[in-house]
Amino acid sequence: MKKSIIISAIIVLFILGTVMGAILIKNFSGEKKETQIAEQNQEEIYDECTDEYEEMLQSNTLVEETSSGGEKISPNCSIIFRRHYNDCGHTLEQYASIPTELVNKTEEDLQEQYQGWTIEEFSRNQIVLYRDFDSECGEHYVLREKDGKVVVYLKTGDTEELIEETDIATEFLTETDRIELQNGIEANGRVELNQLIEDYE
Repeated sequence: MKKSIIISAIIVLFILGTVMGAILIKNFSGEKKETQIAEQNQEEIYDECTDEYEEMLQSNTLVEETSSGGEKISPNCSIIFRRHYNDCGHTLEQYASIPTELVNKTEEDLQEQYQGWTIEEFSRNQIVLYRDFDSECGEHYVLREKDGKVVVYLKTGDTEELIEETDIATEFLTETDRIELQNGIEANGRVELNQLIEDYE
């Protein structure tokens, strides 16, 4: 009797194992198919998006090539004129706003407008133009003390011409500053001159 119970239990376990195995195999193969279908759909979506993106890029490139003809000057663009004077070796910079007639123009238009200048930098918001001049810059200044005030002389060669008397009293300056002013403090360009004057104020 015990033998028949054991045999019956083994048969039941075998049947349960077979059924469970069949269910697991079926579920596994179903999941695999779903994964393959999902991957296939994903590839199709990717391919469609990629194709559309590539078409969009090509059309944008064509539009840019035909309509823009290159980068154009913004209305907020600043222009820097960089002048180098060979006789004195100084380089002076002048900052200006872009002339209205050059707004939305290209680098070629700019070069045509400023013949003789080299375009060192060109972007929508900043342009740098460079040019050599066979002369002195004409902006050599000397600060000196005169009648207890700081004064400005324009230096041309060996001559100095008084061009400005400031309100800066030398009595309030340091001893070192007063000695330097007696010897003359040179400034090249208006920017450097203004900076020196501000330092003494």
